[in-house]
Amino acid sequence: MAFSDYLNFEVMGEQLYSYLCTIHQHGAGFPYPLQAGQPGSLYGSAFAAFVAHMLGRTDELPGRDRLGENIASLRDPETGLFSDPDLTRADFRSPQTHSELYVSLQTTYFCTAALKSLGAAADHRVFWLEPLLKEGAVYRWLDDLDWSNPWLVSNLDMFVGIFLLDWRDQEQNDRRVAAAVDEYFSWHDEKQDARTGFWGSQQDLFNAMAGAYHILIHYDYAGREISCVEAMIDSTLKLVARDGLFVYGGGGGSCEDMDAIDILVRLSRLSDYRIDEVRKVLLGAARRIALGQSADGGFGWRIQPRLRGLVPTLQTDPSLFPGQVYDCLYKLRNRSHYCSTYYYSSLQRYPFSLNVSDTWSSWFRPLAVAFVAHRFPELFNAECNWRFPTWPGLGYESK
Repeated sequence: MAFSDYLNFEVMGEQLYSYLCTIHQHGAGFPYPLQAGQPGSLYGSAFAAFVAHMLGRTDELPGRDRLGENIASLRDPETGLFSDPDLTRADFRSPQTHSELYVSLQTTYFCTAALKSLGAAADHRVFWLEPLLKEGAVYRWLDDLDWSNPWLVSNLDMFVGIFLLDWRDQEQNDRRVAAAVDEYFSWHDEKQDARTGFWGSQQDLFNAMAGAYHILIHYDYAGREISCVEAMIDSTLKLVARDGLFVYGGGGGSCEDMDAIDILVRLSRLSDYRIDEVRKVLLGAARRIALGQSADGGFGWRIQPRLRGLVPTLQTDPSLFPGQVYDCLYKLRNRSHYCSTYYYSSLQRYPFSLNVSDTWSSWFRPLAVAFVAHRFPELFNAECNWRFPTWPGLGYESK
């Protein structure tokens, strides 16, 4: 029996859409929570818009028009930045890492991407970038980031790259923006570590891999040449865990798994290096994620070990079976690994349980499966007609 006999993108999509409808809060300005049982929120609603766009069901999304209007109203016309009306300084649990600037840029990206997902016409230029349009400013700004933690600071890097590319797309004759975009890529060309293919500190290979994901998206979007392809493939394949995902202890993570999957998908288009192994790893990860869809139709951050996942694994790829048995045993000993509460970007406003569906994971996890199906459709009997963002940022797919 093939894995695709357990996977039907149409059925998965219907269950995802049903999940959105179930958690929708009628009459709320931001009617989708990050997790069921919470109040509706800006982030939860933006992520719901991402899911609806992926499924091609934006027009059907309950509360769509009002949601778009409410998101658009949060933009400061002078800076182009968006602010979350429900956040206060007390929500910043770890301002040394997820600073107010970090959250401001992240919120702006989520809002502009949500408006695009909803089909709302808007000016997406972020005028906060103006000082970075001076010669040498982008280079210096990137240089001043603390690259001892590439996973963290690459998000800031990514947000600035998104805003630059967005502005360039809207104002193609603005030479300042074009020069800043070139400067952005020149910095990354110079700073890439040839040993791993990643950026920043290489003390923690996993951390560096997650950081590289945020950067490679822009290379693909801008059509820039990517160097050190084989080194990046080698580095990413070293990080495969026993269960076929990318987190020690099993169950993966919504961001961690997508980071590695995206890198391998993009680089496999550029090189056949270790292609058989890359295909096998990607199919194994896609299988684990797809079989992790929750009973409510959504996806949680951590894929929970389930007996129903063991049978198809044993039938389709027995090599992954021992790792999944190990995960079940690990969960019995370390429940916190699977059942803890995290805070999105360390924000008190956005707690989420790892073992419960959330709107972010309900976009990022099936998106990762769709990436694999889009790259290697011959591995799937089930056709995937989902949509990917055509704008710079997370989920952008070039093919």
